[in-house]
Amino acid sequence: MDDRTFRGGNYAAELQAPEVYAMRRRRLAEAVGRGTIVVWGAGDDRGYGDVGTFRQDSNFFYLTGVELPNAVLVLRPSEELEALFLPARQEALERWTGPKWGPGDEAAKALGFDRVLALEAGEVELEARRRPVPGFEQRLQGWLSEPAAELWTPLPGAGVDDELPFVLRLIARLRDRLPGFAVHDLSDRIAALRLIKDEGEVALMRQAVAATIAGHRRAASMIRPGVWEGAIDGAVYAAFREAGAEGIAFPSIVGSGFASTVLHYDQNVGTLQDGDLVVVDIGARYGYYCGDLTRTYPVNGRFNERQRAVYELVLAAHDAVAAAIRPGVTLGELRKIAYDIIEGSSLTDAEGNHLGRYFIHGIGHFLGLDAHDSGGEGPRLEPGMVITDEPGIYIPDEALGVRIEDDYLVTPDGAECLSKDLPTTVEAIEAMLHA
Repeated sequence: MDDRTFRGGNYAAELQAPEVYAMRRRRLAEAVGRGTIVVWGAGDDRGYGDVGTFRQDSNFFYLTGVELPNAVLVLRPSEELEALFLPARQEALERWTGPKWGPGDEAAKALGFDRVLALEAGEVELEARRRPVPGFEQRLQGWLSEPAAELWTPLPGAGVDDELPFVLRLIARLRDRLPGFAVHDLSDRIAALRLIKDEGEVALMRQAVAATIAGHRRAASMIRPGVWEGAIDGAVYAAFREAGAEGIAFPSIVGSGFASTVLHYDQNVGTLQDGDLVVVDIGARYGYYCGDLTRTYPVNGRFNERQRAVYELVLAAHDAVAAAIRPGVTLGELRKIAYDIIEGSSLTDAEGNHLGRYFIHGIGHFLGLDAHDSGGEGPRLEPGMVITDEPGIYIPDEALGVRIEDDYLVTPDGAECLSKDLPTTVEAIEAMLHA
């Protein structure tokens, strides 16, 4: 049997070596240094006959490379202990959802863990007697009963009227029995590790960007009056899959006419009209890592005078930001560069207002295992970070929206455009449409 298939899931187009994930776990354990670290995998309650696609939690995947559902990672820094807890195998269910690793030494060796233990409590027979085997919750209760015990885990948010997430319910249940342990949110510690991409992550992101570029070229080949936005959406997905990606990083945006001014329009149900622009904002996912590129195309193959002027203003802002990306700056500072260029232009709307008011979002975001990856506008850029550069102008009264987005790897002395093979100039965009 194919080992990758047997691992369960096999959704990622490519995985890094188990040693890479083990190194990340060690770094996290060293950063925390004490207590019990628990990181939860994504749940999956699909049963017989249910259909769907499982996607692992990004933090869990970053630390394990494991795509199995309902898994839990435990690290105990003081003991140099790491353990993966997995549900017991259910052979009947596996006939529907595929083979899965279960607890045991074979899984531990294949997945790169000291131990792979049973998630649920059970029994073993030892010298003709039945002996209980604790599951994850029983073991966690034991660890948290120690003097000055601490639990480090990502804490999900919960609204006042929302049902508490499972993790918070479990903590509350344990506190009823063990009121003395402290709880710390692990989210920022993992986020800090994820911000800097290693060489393997960058290689996967290059693949994601290359697949995204293939999607744009496929979209450009179809753009003309009368084409349904949904047809372009479908063609983009096909191009992603043909390029080896496992799917989309986020729902594709193919917005023409007025929809080009709606930032996260994803219905893709309109029909391209002569004289309109169409914003195509798409991203492929490869090895769980995301590409995210936007181009704006004239439906009839040529920008009119007004469209060209607005497009070239957005491009000027985009290029100025690209030249300013380097270690030490923040996304907030980069946005100010773009805003000043747009607001300082002589271009105005019908009422004479400068166009800065139509640049209504940030300059970009961090990119990685999630399209909007860990980090906001505050962190100062460091080599190994990957960000987007995506200024835009959206004028609803003119049904005119323009966004240009590229992906950049921060380097010691500047930045590398990972998407440089996808053109941005007016002339090159028009040439793509006529190729």
